[in-house]
Amino acid sequence: MSEPSPVAARLNELGVPDDIAQKIESELGATTVEDLAGLTETDLTGVGMKPIPARKLVAALKPATPTPAVEAPTVNAVSFDSVLPAVPTDESWLASLKAGGILKVERSTVIAAVRAALAHRAGLYSVPERLVELMERFADESEEQVDTEFYKLRKLLTRRTYGEIFEAIEGLDGTFVTDARKRQLLSRIDDRLWPTIIGFHDAVVGWQQAWMQGAANPALMMNAVLAASGGGMAMPPGLLQPPDTGTLKDSADAFNDAVNRVFAGTGVQIASALAYEATRIRETLQNPRLPALTGTANRDMMLKQLGVAVSPTYPRLENNLVRYALGIMQAKDVVAGREELEYFTALFMLGSQIPWSELSGSARGGVTGIGGTARDGRRAAV
Repeated sequence: MSEPSPVAARLNELGVPDDIAQKIESELGATTVEDLAGLTETDLTGVGMKPIPARKLVAALKPATPTPAVEAPTVNAVSFDSVLPAVPTDESWLASLKAGGILKVERSTVIAAVRAALAHRAGLYSVPERLVELMERFADESEEQVDTEFYKLRKLLTRRTYGEIFEAIEGLDGTFVTDARKRQLLSRIDDRLWPTIIGFHDAVVGWQQAWMQGAANPALMMNAVLAASGGGMAMPPGLLQPPDTGTLKDSADAFNDAVNRVFAGTGVQIASALAYEATRIRETLQNPRLPALTGTANRDMMLKQLGVAVSPTYPRLENNLVRYALGIMQAKDVVAGREELEYFTALFMLGSQIPWSELSGSARGGVTGIGGTARDGRRAAV
């Protein structure tokens, strides 16, 4: 297979599906990466992108405005949307799992692991079994035969296949993805991955607080203004400058080490299988006939019966957490100076939106984890 063009590679990096990337090259005439900066939302919707993803892509491709060199780097208000890596669409990261031979620990694997772990905490992997139970029980109670959907769900439950993502690895099939291997990987994520992500956030918070302590001191700020205008006492060098980012880089390295340990052995393949399985289950839940077949009034009632009625904040939590993990992965590549300060400030802003206390435990003992409910209808603990 030939290597993708620089244009296609850049678009894939930003989560653009292959078919859209090809249209941008062939129909819109983008031949260089620099050409992408001239794309408009209208151009992108014209080749099949939806308006919101098109708007985000235009923002991501916009060239950074050069800033003049200053003696002491300062950071203005920044939006992490323009600084941190974007989260790829479901289609793009699932497609990336299929590329190559032996899978490596890369962006797609970390995305798969985070999403799979949160899906596990929400009880998503118990859905096929619970659906089959509800459908069979309702058919018995109503003295009717089970619907054909019953057998489709049984097949999904008993014959899980992963050919679409394992076709490049000879000898690897669905029989390798056992419940024991899934539990082992999910336990590693609970014990090793979450603590290092939370530890990195603690380091970012400490760094930000140390920086703000100087800026929040009225006497220091007034003396800095007077010193700059020729009056007042001379300020000690570096007093109001941001603290060194070395501890943040160390915490990012610790995260990368934890990722390597989590995916040791066959962890990469099991994470890919879990993510693929979660996607299939989510697609199953979109079937509009399921509430009637389980004897529930609507989809919300069905989800409560299944024990997976997560709170409305769950999807945003998943997206923010995936983005935060990707941000940590790329921290080592950020250039020192103003860009580095903006990057870690953006991570601080994003991290402030994540309820970290909900990641401090593991989903065990029959509860669904983050934002979910236990099977008896009570809110689940983490």
